[in-house]
Amino acid sequence: MTHLPERNDGWDLDQLHRDEITVAMNWVIRTCQDIIREHSHKTFWTPTGTSTGTAPTTDHLIQSARTDVLNKLRHQIAGAETIISIAEHERAKHRQ
Repeated sequence: MTHLPERNDGWDLDQLHRDEITVAMNWVIRTCQDIIREHSHKTFWTPTGTSTGTAPTTDHLIQSARTDVLNKLRHQIAGAETIISIAEHERAKHRQ
């Protein structure tokens, strides 16, 4: 989150929040695109290390799901949620 100067009118603060939220959401979308590009075939998930025509084990699927998709998304979503929460807190503080 960008450091806010002490004196900031409402428009500047709103613009800052809009910009930061937009950037955070763009990173979530980019992460989704990267996952699709790196771990899918014809829009279906292809677990890492899976040879064509072979059935991966359940343990491999669990590990690959977490590594390929879920952990990456959780990281970006958590960051975006943090930015949004900070913006909400700053907006509430500014309204008082």
